[in-house]
Amino acid sequence: MLKGVLSNAERHEQMAKSMHLPLLKKKGKFNDRRMTIACYGPSLADTWKQLKRPIMTVSGAHDYLVERGVIPDFHVDCDPRPHKAEMLRKPQKDTKYLMASVCHPNFWETLKGKNVKVWHLVNGDDFETVAWVAQHHPEGMESLIGGGSSVGMRAMNVSAALGFRRFDIHGMDCSFTNNRHAGAHTGKDQIKIMVRVGLRTFQTTQQMLQAAIEMEKFIETQDAEVVFYGDGLMQETAFKLKELI
Repeated sequence: MLKGVLSNAERHEQMAKSMHLPLLKKKGKFNDRRMTIACYGPSLADTWKQLKRPIMTVSGAHDYLVERGVIPDFHVDCDPRPHKAEMLRKPQKDTKYLMASVCHPNFWETLKGKNVKVWHLVNGDDFETVAWVAQHHPEGMESLIGGGSSVGMRAMNVSAALGFRRFDIHGMDCSFTNNRHAGAHTGKDQIKIMVRVGLRTFQTTQQMLQAAIEMEKFIETQDAEVVFYGDGLMQETAFKLKELI
């Protein structure tokens, strides 16, 4: 089971502070449109001009694109730690903010007056959180969304709730050379590890590697179309999978 960065008690306390916000309602069927998901990996700096709408950002990709004149159609965040709220400094009136209810309450002050909807994040077989939602926010049972350990994968599940299953993904590198992100980041550096994919070796972290493994499994098992842009461990992994198919 995925383990959250906060205890369930801490997570539920933060979730309770978002109950005043409207819920994201899931669509009843899929459409044939494509969703562009812009993650904050370093290759976003190389591919951001190729983004096609609708555009969904995660993490620091939101402000990175806004600074370059690209206003996201959607934005997703799901990390409950306070430093993540510090990365969203340029909220936009035309962006729909689809936020996990567990996000730090500082987000709600930043996004006051903006188009915000929340959904309830579930980590793996986290029946305790499901039970908490059933007791404290029963209408939210229809807005439970699971997914992997990265916000990029959560964004795919949020997109699926909107009816999308065809994705163009930028900046989901799961690796880095000098800079770990396309721009500034408020998080702490993690221990570097080296991982080989085919004939190439990539610098990554255990957390990034876990995200790549989860995405690899998603590609192999889910009825979805995923196209990656840029260069990195994840893009190379997807390329190798395509070769095998």
